Amino acid sequence: MFARPSNFRVLSAWLLIAALGVGAAWWGAERHRSTLLRQMVDRAQHCAVAFVSEDTKALTGTPADLNHPEYRAVKDRLIRLRGVSPGIRFVYLFRSTDRPGRVVFLADSEPETSADMSKPGDDYPEAPNSPGLQAILRNFEPATEGPLRDSFGEWVTAYAPVGDRPPPGAPRTILGIDADSSHWRRELWSARLSAFGLVVLVLGVPFAGWLFRMRERNFNREIRRLSTAIQQSSSAVIITSPARIIEYANDGLLAITGYQREELIGQPSRLLLPGDADEQQRGELLRRLLAGERWQGEMLMRRRNGEVFTVRIVFSPVRDGDGRVTNLVAVFDDISDRKRVEDELRVARDQAEAADRAKGEFLAMMSHELRTPLNGIIGFATLLQDTSLTTEQGDYVETVRKSGEALLTLTNELLDYSRIDAGRMQLDPQACAPRQIVEEAVELLSTRAADKHLELLVTVSPQVPTHVLADPGRLRQILVNLIGNAIKFTPAGEVEVEVGATLLPAAAGGDQRVRLDFTVRDTGIGIAAEKQDRLFQPFSQVDASTTRKHGGAGLGLAISRSLVRLMNGDIEVSSAAGAGSEFRFHIEVRVLEKTEGLSKLPPRRIAVISANTRARAHYAALLESWGLKVTTFENLTKLPAERTHDVLLIDVLARDASLWPALLQAHSGLADAPVIGLIAISVPAALRDELRTCFRALLKKPLRDPLFHAVLQSVLKN
Repeated sequence: MFARPSNFRVLSAWLLIAALGVGAAWWGAERHRSTLLRQMVDRAQHCAVAFVSEDTKALTGTPADLNHPEYRAVKDRLIRLRGVSPGIRFVYLFRSTDRPGRVVFLADSEPETSADMSKPGDDYPEAPNSPGLQAILRNFEPATEGPLRDSFGEWVTAYAPVGDRPPPGAPRTILGIDADSSHWRRELWSARLSAFGLVVLVLGVPFAGWLFRMRERNFNREIRRLSTAIQQSSSAVIITSPARIIEYANDGLLAITGYQREELIGQPSRLLLPGDADEQQRGELLRRLLAGERWQGEMLMRRRNGEVFTVRIVFSPVRDGDGRVTNLVAVFDDISDRKRVEDELRVARDQAEAADRAKGEFLAMMSHELRTPLNGIIGFATLLQDTSLTTEQGDYVETVRKSGEALLTLTNELLDYSRIDAGRMQLDPQACAPRQIVEEAVELLSTRAADKHLELLVTVSPQVPTHVLADPGRLRQILVNLIGNAIKFTPAGEVEVEVGATLLPAAAGGDQRVRLDFTVRDTGIGIAAEKQDRLFQPFSQVDASTTRKHGGAGLGLAISRSLVRLMNGDIEVSSAAGAGSEFRFHIEVRVLEKTEGLSKLPPRRIAVISANTRARAHYAALLESWGLKVTTFENLTKLPAERTHDVLLIDVLARDASLWPALLQAHSGLADAPVIGLIAISVPAALRDELRTCFRALLKKPLRDPLFHAVLQSVLKN
């Protein structure tokens, strides 16, 4: 059996036949051209025989010949020769002159009334450019040329000598006949087409027939192959008429339903459906199929033994050349086993979800039950500290209190996680002030930061609304968690908290929404890039060593991310080992009261003195935003001896707090200058009282912007 020819081979064969046809056309045209030229030469020679040298000797080749009877006789003979020569336009006689390669007319076949008549003695100007004419002038042998254009048109010309060969130097008489080049080209094209058609007829038609037979054979083979594939397919295939009469059923259908083929052919398709099948639904399906639509889905069918089973079925209409639906094809598979497995999995999933919910509810209940006695332990430990205790007893009680607080924190995290895991976590939106929430979170952790001598810096953008609708408790929880982690993993340096705001397009109801952006940045130990993907996973920490050193259950960040997402936001981290960390999160809230902002202060000069570079930059940016002219110094010794500033702001580090009273008294540039001091909460009360006598105002870090602004306003006013 021949293999199916590829498109490339078929195209190559046709190109070869076309190339052979073109070659045959060229060969046929050349052959016919030679024949036509030979015929023209024969015709020119026959015409030349009609003249003898005596007939033309009397002609002088000048206008005087017009009055000679010999000219009249020669011209009449030329006219008659043209009349009996079909396809010939001109018949004429030339005579060579003493000028090399030049000729003049003796006579032609045009009537005297014709505008194309050439008179005796008329020069033929195209003679030098006529290769055939030049050839016969040289050797006095018949010649041809053309197609060639002259002043009369475009012609194919044949030349023949008249009379015997004259002696060298004697004038030569030549007869010429002209045929129209268009007739010549038509003859050649006819020869080309005949040759090309012959090749196509001899080669192309048999090849086309062979190709048709091969394609028909391959087509029949494909049909047999497809028919065999459908017949032996494990999927059931059924073909019905538009009236739903079964016309074909494959082996897969017989295997699935248990019928024999002869029991199905010619029977209505409802034989395969349950007795309670919805006829209205079947009618609607048939209407859609007859309209040319395709349908797929699940339906119930019936086996020969009456068992009802579920199938996944696809119905497709079959159209004829006129677009009419002639048959309906259905392909289906028995999915009853799969449906049974799905039902079992669904039951198992429901049971697992119920067990998981029960676990979550149990954890939530137990966590709640645990908090009550823990609060009692912490409360009574605090009360016990206020009684008369020895130093050793005080240490024991403090240990009990701190342990209770740590256990309470862990219990709260477990409670929150169990609520989130059980899908029971709900927010409590209410009017709240974002700035106040941030300040409260920072205030709560300021002692821990001061104990580690860390600068705790807060920047709240003026664009942050005064009041928004949010859950203040959960927002504070997120901030406490992130700031607490930053303090925990930062041995030295600072922790910065920044809050920004971006207004969002107003909702359909007219409510103005805002995106609050929070950033917590530290100069701590950082997190390696390959370990950051574990940060927000529950019960996961970056390194076991950090767990041993810093404690924690690894739930804080996971809970924070869940809370942020409940607020229509997200959280992310940027960090590198040894380079600190930056946690960013945003939430979307409704604006209740827009920001009025703090007023500008008089443009006075203020000196900021702090040993912490980042703190200096932070305070300078804040003061400049209020309109003050700021100069920063690393320490008091850098300050000029003479007074150059209206106000001084001094950042008193906890470890150097005891030195400042003497330093302030010793510096002459501070005479009569109001000085505002910033101290950490960890500075002892006695030292704070001593420092208060050295400063016009003493503010606790981290600063609250409204209070700081009010103090500056009062100092500058007075």
